Amino acid sequence: AVPIRRALAARSRSREAWTAGDPVAARVAAAHARHHAFTAMGVGGFLLPVLAVATFLTINDAVVYKTFLRGDVILASLIDVTRAFGANLSIAIAAQILSMLLGLLLAVGRSLQGSSFVLVRGVCIFYVDIFRSLPAIVIIYLVCFGVPLMGIPVLSDGDPMLYAIVALSMTYAAYNGEQFRAGLKGIHHSQISAAQSLGIPPGAVLRLIVLPQAMRRIAGPMLGNFIALQKDTALVNIVGIVDAFTQAKIYSANYYNLSSVTVVCILFIAVTIPQTRLVDYLVARAETKEGR
Repeated sequence: AVPIRRALAARSRSREAWTAGDPVAARVAAAHARHHAFTAMGVGGFLLPVLAVATFLTINDAVVYKTFLRGDVILASLIDVTRAFGANLSIAIAAQILSMLLGLLLAVGRSLQGSSFVLVRGVCIFYVDIFRSLPAIVIIYLVCFGVPLMGIPVLSDGDPMLYAIVALSMTYAAYNGEQFRAGLKGIHHSQISAAQSLGIPPGAVLRLIVLPQAMRRIAGPMLGNFIALQKDTALVNIVGIVDAFTQAKIYSANYYNLSSVTVVCILFIAVTIPQTRLVDYLVARAETKEGR
């Protein structure tokens, strides 16, 4: 109510200034009126969703609160679900490392010039197109169930978590490869030519000159891919891996309540939001360095 009153008061002052023949004061008062009006709109835009959520949680004898936010179920499942969440984090970190290595190989393969490498470029393009077209859950299902069914010695005797890591790595390597390729293309060719004219080997040019600059440019988007991969680790429950979501479903079945799943949501939010803010910071810093 206070911003609305201030907006109305500033509007009155603006009219009085126009009547008194003082256009400068009128415009200043009008600007203040707009500022307070926008502030009132912002406060209203914040309070309405809060009121809607509060109403949603309390209607019908607080059935929503009792279904998703029961304190006893949350406390009972918190330790086991948090411990199982470690599997999600382990899969995410391992898969991100492997997918970045494979993605870098794909990006370098697509960047090779000349007719001698046309087949290499074709294979890399085919890989990226295929794995960007398939849902991650399909790849997880095929790898985690298909590889053991093939009966290949050693290869078919692996741990399900290892298969899940490989499946997610194969999927996100396609996305990371495109990020690497965009970063490599962003480096002006004159830098490469200058380095080669000094007698620096091509591998050293890529490792010491091109790749460090490219990594700084794609750090934000690459971290965004990691956030997406991290969320997709919840899909591994379809192949029997006991992750946080699987553990939460066990408690949900025992208590006939979904509050344990809320714990999973809280854990993912607690890990993801700081990373999201870090992505925003890295993108803003990169834009600042480029003078945008």
